[in-house]
Amino acid sequence: MSENLVLLVQLQEQREFLLKSLRDLEQEHKFGDLDDQDFESLRKDYVSRTALVIKQIESFNADKQVPQQEPKQKSFRRSAITTLVVLVFASLAGWFVAAQSGQRLSGDSLAGSIEDSTASILSRARATNFVDPKAAIELYTEVLAIDPDNIEALTYRAWLLALISRNAGDEVKQLAFSSASNDLKRAIALDSEYPDAHCFLGITLFRLAGDPQGAKEQLTICSAKNPPAEVKGFVDSIVAEVDAALQE
Repeated sequence: MSENLVLLVQLQEQREFLLKSLRDLEQEHKFGDLDDQDFESLRKDYVSRTALVIKQIESFNADKQVPQQEPKQKSFRRSAITTLVVLVFASLAGWFVAAQSGQRLSGDSLAGSIEDSTASILSRARATNFVDPKAAIELYTEVLAIDPDNIEALTYRAWLLALISRNAGDEVKQLAFSSASNDLKRAIALDSEYPDAHCFLGITLFRLAGDPQGAKEQLTICSAKNPPAEVKGFVDSIVAEVDAALQE
């Protein structure tokens, strides 16, 4: 094995270790094993180190053996994708922690306090949806840490992940699809009458998974449930593409 290939394997191992550490850190904080200050300090450190390792891995050329120099334009695009990768894993970790939190809270009468805690966060997330998707994703994840069954947070975090991953590479798209589809299917399981989740699952299936048949089924359900005008606009813009793909 060449020296460069050994280095690549080591970087990949570091990446897996850091991503696992991020997930463990979220879990420890949620369960009260870390205070807020220590959590934020460690989280920033892990995110920074993870992003650096991912950038180093991406610096290897197609045969994964030697580094290559890139034009500034391509480097900028890779930086954006690196941010997306970290977001995807943070989202997956947040979903896991929220699920665990939901198990711990089952049976507790906290509905009123949960609603009070999440209402203002959701309001901020709605205001930043398409202005700052990264910030909105973090806010929706914060909501899910408090209320794992919040359908709006599940749906719109998934949609934003799908949106920002459209121009990423195949590996990142697959990660984003896994996270987004899990959240959307969970939202549908919680409330099958919520149109937004069907709408966005249909678009996600088509854009990220190349599944026009699955997309058509979800988009048909979406349209029948009278989605909000802004959501319907997204659907109307893709229906013709889905129909064309089914006729090929």
